[in-house]
Amino acid sequence: MSASFLTNVLRGIQRIAATGEMALRGGGYSQLLVNDIGLGRYFEMVNQGQVFTSMIKAVTVAATHNSPIAAATATPVIGLANPLTSGKAGVLLHSSFSTVSGTPAGGQGVLNVQAGGANNISAAAAGSITNRLTQAGPSPQGSIMKPLNNTALTGWAANPNAVAEVDLIGSATAAAAAGNTGPGDSGQDIAGLTIWTPGDLLALMAGSGAGTAWIVNGSLTWVEIPWPFN
Repeated sequence: MSASFLTNVLRGIQRIAATGEMALRGGGYSQLLVNDIGLGRYFEMVNQGQVFTSMIKAVTVAATHNSPIAAATATPVIGLANPLTSGKAGVLLHSSFSTVSGTPAGGQGVLNVQAGGANNISAAAAGSITNRLTQAGPSPQGSIMKPLNNTALTGWAANPNAVAEVDLIGSATAAAAAGNTGPGDSGQDIAGLTIWTPGDLLALMAGSGAGTAWIVNGSLTWVEIPWPFN
């Protein structure tokens, strides 16, 4: 006679107290939320409508796009301000930066993060955000982020915390060539290595100079989670 047992598995993600009793969590396809089941590593978060993308094309790089952010005239290729009262953090999943044409100057994208950097920015939202599940309705389609794409960071301040350059995106060489993305893939799986919390600023900046007719494309994809998370 074979033995059997029943284990209760609750659907979806749930925050519990540090001293709370933990239950196994499962998704809508009877999978445990510990790994993917062939649907891809981001499936569960996309299926819950928590994954977003902001993309921009054909940006002509000027000195104001350079890294690191150093003044209120700084202009991210893609900027994402997390409002102080959002109650959520952004977790970066994927980034892309490629040269369309022209001659790059210090030809990589550089991710900048500033703790508390969003709090002083008065610039209006610029650019769009797409929900990777619904893709319906006007931007920001459920995201709490304020897009600041190719627009000056009016009101930005160098305090309370310094800007940190945390990652290099793409690898274009300083050579004039259409479609020049340099060696390797221009898209990178960040896999959650960068988190920006309420009040923080995340910005994809470009190189160290204007170059010559340097035109780039870029995108950032992230998931939004309750914060604090534990």
